[in-house]
Amino acid sequence: FPINLGVLAGKQLVFSGGGYFRLLPYPVIQHLTGQSGYIMTYFHPRDFDAQQPVLDLPWHRRFKSYVGLKGAGKKFERWLADNTFVDMACAIEQTDWQAAPRIRPA
Repeated sequence: FPINLGVLAGKQLVFSGGGYFRLLPYPVIQHLTGQSGYIMTYFHPRDFDAQQPVLDLPWHRRFKSYVGLKGAGKKFERWLADNTFVDMACAIEQTDWQAAPRIRPA
């Protein structure tokens, strides 16, 4: 990728959980994973449930809630297979928290 996909409008791009993970194409997620020294991720069961009821929401909330559900499980399995992750106990032990970069929310 010729541009830094990890930064959008001067802000660090979130890519590793929930709707962001479902929305972005796998090559972008994998590229950002490779650029990241540390990834904290989160998912909810609903992020993988393409059979969940679709609620009557405003278009922007509907998009955010349901985009990418059909392929999320396979994308997640591929991501796990293509990378090495550790649990929180290992991450806490392995991380120098004094040297860890901090990102301030907007």
